Amino acid sequence: MALTTSVPLLISQQFDSEVVLANYQNGVYYNLDGSAAQVWLGLKANRTVEEIGSTLAAATGGDGPAITQQVQAFVDSMLAEGLIAEGDADARAETWAPVLSGTFVTPEFQRFDNLRDLLLMDPVHDAGEEGWPLRETQEAK
Repeated sequence: MALTTSVPLLISQQFDSEVVLANYQNGVYYNLDGSAAQVWLGLKANRTVEEIGSTLAAATGGDGPAITQQVQAFVDSMLAEGLIAEGDADARAETWAPVLSGTFVTPEFQRFDNLRDLLLMDPVHDAGEEGWPLRETQEAK
């Protein structure tokens, strides 16, 4: 199964060892740190789950099959959340070298929806005479 990180209205930005994803379709953003960020970067570099698992195992001195299982479970959770999709990945082979220190930690993402209203706001159409942004709480007054 080929996986792609090219999901409509999903953007990602790397900050040192963490990756932040923002889904402008549903207004949810995610924080990926440590091994989760490395899995995301591996997927962006068009690596398979097996390649990511074995590379992370080699980088941390961990058990390859066990780490690959954990990577697969994380990938399945990202698929369910709509952060990645099945489909044709970009054929370009990008370089990817995971940066992890210490032992492997099960990858997880943190999900936040506290900025949903701002992420879903339409700056062109949600403007009023009072200025921008015109939020629902202001409209109700």
